[in-house]
Amino acid sequence: MLVEAVLQDAEADLDLSVERDIAVMRRRCEHEGKSFLTITLPQLSDALERGLECGTFTCPSSFSRHGSLPRFMGGFFKRVFNKDGRLLPDPCVRAIRSIRQVARLFKKPKLPCTPKREALAERHFLEVEGELRVLTSQLERKDIFLDKVSGIIWAQVFPELDVLDLVCHHGPGVTADRLLANARYRIREWYQRSELTFSSDLHCYPNYGIASEVGYSGESIVGAEGVKYTELRDESPVRVVFVPKTQTAPRVIAIEPHNVQYMQQSLKDYVYKVLETHDLTRRSIRFARQDVNQRLAYSSSIDKRLATLDLKDASDRVALPLVQRIFKTSGILEYLEDSRSLHATLPSGRNIVLNKFASMGSAMCFPVEAMVFYTLIQSAMHQLDGRRPSSRSVRAYSKQIDIYGDDIIVPVDYTDVVVNYLESYGLKVNVNKSFRNSHFRESCGADYFNGEDVKPVYAREWPHDDSRQWDASSILSWNATADQFYLTGQWKTAQVIRDMLRRVVKRNIPRSRFLTGGLAHFSYLFTTDLRYDRNLHGWKQKRLVYQPCKNKDDINEDAIACLNKWGLSVAKQRCDSPRYFPSERRETERAVERGMVLEDPGTYPSECSDCLPSVPYTCKTSSHSCDDVSGVDVPRGTASLATTGFDRLENVQLRELINTLSEMAKDPLKFLDGRSSSLDFSTSTKRGSFKSKSRWVSLAG
Repeated sequence: MLVEAVLQDAEADLDLSVERDIAVMRRRCEHEGKSFLTITLPQLSDALERGLECGTFTCPSSFSRHGSLPRFMGGFFKRVFNKDGRLLPDPCVRAIRSIRQVARLFKKPKLPCTPKREALAERHFLEVEGELRVLTSQLERKDIFLDKVSGIIWAQVFPELDVLDLVCHHGPGVTADRLLANARYRIREWYQRSELTFSSDLHCYPNYGIASEVGYSGESIVGAEGVKYTELRDESPVRVVFVPKTQTAPRVIAIEPHNVQYMQQSLKDYVYKVLETHDLTRRSIRFARQDVNQRLAYSSSIDKRLATLDLKDASDRVALPLVQRIFKTSGILEYLEDSRSLHATLPSGRNIVLNKFASMGSAMCFPVEAMVFYTLIQSAMHQLDGRRPSSRSVRAYSKQIDIYGDDIIVPVDYTDVVVNYLESYGLKVNVNKSFRNSHFRESCGADYFNGEDVKPVYAREWPHDDSRQWDASSILSWNATADQFYLTGQWKTAQVIRDMLRRVVKRNIPRSRFLTGGLAHFSYLFTTDLRYDRNLHGWKQKRLVYQPCKNKDDINEDAIACLNKWGLSVAKQRCDSPRYFPSERRETERAVERGMVLEDPGTYPSECSDCLPSVPYTCKTSSHSCDDVSGVDVPRGTASLATTGFDRLENVQLRELINTLSEMAKDPLKFLDGRSSSLDFSTSTKRGSFKSKSRWVSLAG
């Protein structure tokens, strides 16, 4: 029904007849089932993109042909290719968009793959591990450019880590030992090999007092036992699982143990901050912004100046020896090694030693693969141009490289050498998703052809016939999908989905331009079911609101866990700035000790003296005036922060930080019992479970 609606929207847009296409689609769905929509039909889109890139269309064998073009949606393909499959001089962009929309609608539903395909995915996982083991000698071959570039970049970006820069905390995902969100704050296990880099005294306990008591007696005054120090042979493995990606193959991820996740999150935060601010990497490597790659994909679809590359099995093919070679001159390598898991348990129960650095699911997988790709691309560019690596040359080439995970953008002139260089170190470029010759570009979820958006709308959930199989996530997902169809002008498809949702929830769903909360359909024209709120002097609308359910996760009897959770919440408030490092603050304190004299000796209020340093207003040893903090009005009795890492804080962030610390000093118990930050020590959010309630939602904002 949905594919029919999409075809009918395309019919109205392009003035084509789709009656035969609908008949073929119905017949094949009846005989082939879901696989036609989820596996077979997406092959048409892949063939279309290859045809745009190569200039000649090759019809998939699963579709009957008329000439070189498929009979299914033949009218659309004739507006893009000739009968013999050659690309037209001026292909119709709307036809390209329609073909991709029909073919890719059900490409990525959140459905588990068949056991046979999961077994094939596990076998492929093992094959990649075997390839990395064989490639060890090739990865260690003599390469002057790689060694020189690696030394220049990472010796400067990560010269030496300070333990104060790493604040361990837990991530949002699950853990291999299946601990709930609150229970994780009681660190039960710590690896002996990680003790030198991630000290348990600093990261596993609320303060050094409790840590010292546990170290001497094995039990603290709060009645809790210390962590268990695990030797190398007894370390917990990562748990490899399958999650939905496509029906062709699942996504293989590894779930880390709670103590490993705890370390990795701190290192990830530090690496993100440094890479996005350092002069040698900030122009190329990004983690928070995809729009840069998307804009480059848009411009390159017009001028064809840049190529978009996508790597296959990107995280699984980054070998540990390659990481060790690239970062051997940096100060971060030992932290990377100590925060990775050494072996994994596969879904079949088999345990293997990992030859890759980390599987997808590790917090360090994403940043490490980006750094490895960046280093290899820099080396390839230097090698092609015959240029001697230096900080200046690295900085110059960095302006031509853009990396977001495994989405890479490089100049077209360097594409061949970059691809060959990457593959010489065990990586594989996904040919079906890499583009350089045509006007088609794809990067970070943005698809463009000759400057026009041709990205399809994906259905992430399967539309079950039985309304009892619909949960809150399915309803909200389909509502978002309907809004996307509405915004792209496919109104018939949007209305079909909205009618389906109305039958599922068994009530009318209001329309509104304000989607501030609850279940509502977006509309440019109508806002329905309104009532005026005299207290707020604005309109309100009755909507179905979904709230997450809670797990019973009580840690009130565990004082160390409670203190750890509270302490990490306070640390997050203090370190929320992307450029705040405690080590920079300590350097300022040392500078004060070396002879900086107060001209106007103002310090922080006494209640904040334990949190922030006393810094002079004016440095006698320098002509620089320290009372200018980017326009921040520094009050009397408050130290200037211009010589510390705080000078890069935004004005609002700086004021909020000082106010938070002052409030904390006035009423510490308010922060300890969670009244200020809504800390919950009794329950935690239950993943994927919601309860619905009909409420009036204010539209005043």
